[in-house]
Amino acid sequence: MSGETSITERVESILHAQEMAGERLANRIRFAYGVLGLLMAVATAEINTPEANQVFLAQGASLVLLCLALFLVFRAWPDRYLPWLKYATITFDIAVVHLAVLATARNNSGVIEYFHSFFPLVLILWNLLAGLRYSVAACLYSAAVTALMSSLVLAWVVQGELVPISTASVWGENAINIADEGMRIVFVSLSGAVAGVLAHIARRLIRRAEEESASRAALERQKARLSKYLGGDLAEVLVNEGFDLAGERRLATIMFTDIRNFTTMSQGTDPEETVRLLNAYFTEMVRIVFRYGGTLDKFLGDGLMAVYNAPFDRPHAPLRAVLTALEMVQAVDRLNQVLGTDPPLRMGAGIATGEVVAGNIGSSERMEYTVIGNSVNIAARLENLNRDLGTSIVISEATWREVSTWIPARPLPESIKLKGLSGEHSLYAVDPGAFSAERLDQLREMILAEDGASATAHTAPIAVH
Repeated sequence: MSGETSITERVESILHAQEMAGERLANRIRFAYGVLGLLMAVATAEINTPEANQVFLAQGASLVLLCLALFLVFRAWPDRYLPWLKYATITFDIAVVHLAVLATARNNSGVIEYFHSFFPLVLILWNLLAGLRYSVAACLYSAAVTALMSSLVLAWVVQGELVPISTASVWGENAINIADEGMRIVFVSLSGAVAGVLAHIARRLIRRAEEESASRAALERQKARLSKYLGGDLAEVLVNEGFDLAGERRLATIMFTDIRNFTTMSQGTDPEETVRLLNAYFTEMVRIVFRYGGTLDKFLGDGLMAVYNAPFDRPHAPLRAVLTALEMVQAVDRLNQVLGTDPPLRMGAGIATGEVVAGNIGSSERMEYTVIGNSVNIAARLENLNRDLGTSIVISEATWREVSTWIPARPLPESIKLKGLSGEHSLYAVDPGAFSAERLDQLREMILAEDGASATAHTAPIAVH
């Protein structure tokens, strides 16, 4: 509701600004018309009566003076919205045009000049210019004022018998037909209604553009947030295709990592240096997770939790997780050399594969995408197991079955128990030192080529030679 209100407020603000911009443009046109009127009055002074010249000069002068006054107002308050101004200027413009009847009534040809001259066309112009205010109400007001003033002029002419009244349609004669003039008033006034339709369309387009802009901005913000967890490409798909993040059962691979000796190291390091080190470490680790199509579930102090095959289907999710861990170990070695950490950083990873419930989980105030299941607990325990075993990467039996074709590993003793978990667990340790850089590059290229070949979840199995 608040978002809708915000959009409405922004649209109204845009329309108000556009209305004042239209008022400024109308004032420039009014000024040009006023100057032109003064020039015409001077040029035709000799063929008009003095009384008519006075009215024509008054018309032009009043328009020019109003324009100058408005120029000063706009200059003094360039950003102020004046909602009453459009009604005042519309009334003034239409009234000044109708004043021409007083000039023609005193001119050589008489009042018939008013009906057969260009003044009705000027009324159409001012009615159409009302649309510059982007206000339907202003356009309808202009039409109503035109109809009212034109009707009053016609009534005054007929009542005063200022021109002969014909019972038949006439043209080019010193007479008028009331029905014809009534139709003229209707059609001249309808130009205001036409301007109102155009203003309505313009307002609707502005609203739609603002709503689409706000919607796109919201999607971009959502994509920016999601990209912190899924990576840019997956976030793009998730936002654009409207993927459902409701809870669902999935077969996924979960990985927990942390820094082995971080607590001891941080005790003798400045907090600022610790933060700098962690930022450098996590920047590299998250980049690797995203490279292999993983989802960053959360940061855990000096560690993180990543998920593979959720929320999107990813072929060879266990292999992706193990390759991520192997590349992380290599990245930590590079960081030690670049940052000169002493003692050097050491990391451990625990990886388990199994059925989980994945989706947005939390309260109405705060939701986050995560996975829940026994394999999550197993992965966390495996990561902690590295401390006691002196290993770097420990994987579950379900994970080993999926990666054994590509990844060398050694079984761990069956006597190892996982804290808080019942039952027996066959575990395997992956030694990064026994895994050649060439082999890692080969498998990385295989996975990345698979991602490039298809963005769908049902990619055919790949063969390794």
